[in-house]
Amino acid sequence: MHEGMVTRRPRVLAFIEVWSPELAERELPAIRAQLRGLGAELAVVAKDGSWLLGPDDPPIRLHEPATGDRSFALADGQMLVDALAAAAEAMRTPPPITFTRREWALTSLSAGFAFALFGCKGKGKQDDKPVAAAAAPQTPPPPEYDIVLTVNGGERRLKVEARVSLLDALRERLGLTGTKKGCDHGQCGACTVHLDGRRIKSCMQLAIMSQGQKITTIEGLASGDTLHPMQAAFVAHDGFQCGYCTPGQIMSAVALLAEGKARTDAEVRELMSGNICRCGAYPNIIAAIQSARKGA
Repeated sequence: MHEGMVTRRPRVLAFIEVWSPELAERELPAIRAQLRGLGAELAVVAKDGSWLLGPDDPPIRLHEPATGDRSFALADGQMLVDALAAAAEAMRTPPPITFTRREWALTSLSAGFAFALFGCKGKGKQDDKPVAAAAAPQTPPPPEYDIVLTVNGGERRLKVEARVSLLDALRERLGLTGTKKGCDHGQCGACTVHLDGRRIKSCMQLAIMSQGQKITTIEGLASGDTLHPMQAAFVAHDGFQCGYCTPGQIMSAVALLAEGKARTDAEVRELMSGNICRCGAYPNIIAAIQSARKGA
């Protein structure tokens, strides 16, 4: 093709069956006007390769070499026809559908909105007669048992399921919230209470198994307004920060002194290792325990 027809604007190539002057008069001006609005140009080639119409040019016969500045050789015209035929054949196979992330998100939102809108409308247009749903099998609730717990010197009657822990019975059923629920897996010691004078983690003890034993919680240590010596030692030595673990620490420390095993600081650290203080007040806790031991 002559360099006079070369342009930097995009060009649309149309491949037609037969060239006719009527086509140029009726269709081409409107098509070209639309393409110019898009910044493109139109070139038309007849299927048999006999005519070529360039952008804004009159038709040129390819089988007969033309004269002048816009001359075309037969070989050039045939190569253009072959190239256009190959392109037309390739365009018959649709390209794979691809989505960008933005398009995928917009499509998903649009589909969800349409489903919610038209799905609800369609649901309202259904038959008004109620459809009897299949009755789900009813699982009977777990049985509950009447138990009696001896807590802080008094008997407390309650009804619990067999799976209820002593910790939950004290906090949820009896309102003794001084015993804290930390990990609920027997690892932190915040739920420590005394069972017949022995320190246990109440989250690992079933309430139904604790009948007939004397249970002491942090609420049962003080005598009225008089603090237990271990409580007073924790206050004097600032053995707490947030205070969440403090009830379990004090209950474990009282039982520790009753066991008569802790003499040195190293022994206290070892025997109190089941009680965790996330604030890191261990030095003051040890000082409080040693102070209470010496005072006793």
